[in-house]
Amino acid sequence: MALGRAMKLLQIVGFSNSGKTTLIEKALQYMVEKGLSVATIKHHGHGKKLLALDTGKDSHRYREAGAVGSAVAASETLQLQVQKKEPWSAEEILSIYEKLDLDGVLIEGFKQEPFPKIAMIRHTEDLTMFEGMENLQAVIYWEAIDGLEKKGISFFHIKEEQAYLEWMYQQLEAKHE
Repeated sequence: MALGRAMKLLQIVGFSNSGKTTLIEKALQYMVEKGLSVATIKHHGHGKKLLALDTGKDSHRYREAGAVGSAVAASETLQLQVQKKEPWSAEEILSIYEKLDLDGVLIEGFKQEPFPKIAMIRHTEDLTMFEGMENLQAVIYWEAIDGLEKKGISFFHIKEEQAYLEWMYQQLEAKHE
């Protein structure tokens, strides 16, 4: 998929409770303070359908009547819910985001996708995540792990927050010019 010139991606991967969501929250705050426009995509890998938060509202009634998509616009806000027969891929969601004026997208999950990745490693056994992983750019680790270094990959301890947030910003900002 050819993304728009300005929109860049960083994918955050890791096992459950490795700190992915917290990292994305902190990174979003950091990026916004620096003037970047960043959106997110989260892969809900539990195999269940998401619950609609609009039960009883017109948009819910439209879907119940058979609409595969329902959008609600209110001032500067747009809420969109769309169903299709197959699971959504990251590329399909990014094709929707491509229409927006974004500097970057932070993606949580979708480990199989080829986008630039940051791996969250909490325990030594989490290293199994590296097997077959494509395009790993950085690792944020919780405990020292022997033999973790690999050429071309940046490594940060979880407490080096300023360093890894600035690294993430540079990945989006430098490519955004």
